[in-house]
Amino acid sequence: MKIVVLLLLFAPMYLMHGQPDFKIQKSGNERLIKALNNAEQIAKNNENYLSVRVYKLDNGPGSAESESCEVSHNVLVAVSEFDTAPMQNVFEIGPFINPEFLSWSEVKEYERSFLIEYGDYDNRKKKGLRVNIDNLKVY
Repeated sequence: MKIVVLLLLFAPMYLMHGQPDFKIQKSGNERLIKALNNAEQIAKNNENYLSVRVYKLDNGPGSAESESCEVSHNVLVAVSEFDTAPMQNVFEIGPFINPEFLSWSEVKEYERSFLIEYGDYDNRKKKGLRVNIDNLKVY
């Protein structure tokens, strides 16, 4: 009973004073700010030993350099191992006009392959991408 009383007396003080002060910083990294605010996740695969997330990030108005003022996008591929201290990388490829994720074409233990479709609505093309923790390749 004494232990319960002591816990009830000292627990609120620990909870109020046990947390260190928080550090708040404003990022000055313009590329990171744009990516975190504007990237759209278009695919995700967490099978086996590797997590892969695919995002598209617009390059701004008129970036497609066409008369229609379309926007081009770069594709960001975030790769992470599953571990307490995982190896992680982000790869960027582009520009693409209207990129869309089609499918995972191959899922191996430490590698993923997928298809991206891109281009004007009447002239769509497909590109295969293969990623592992160390690199991104076009096939």
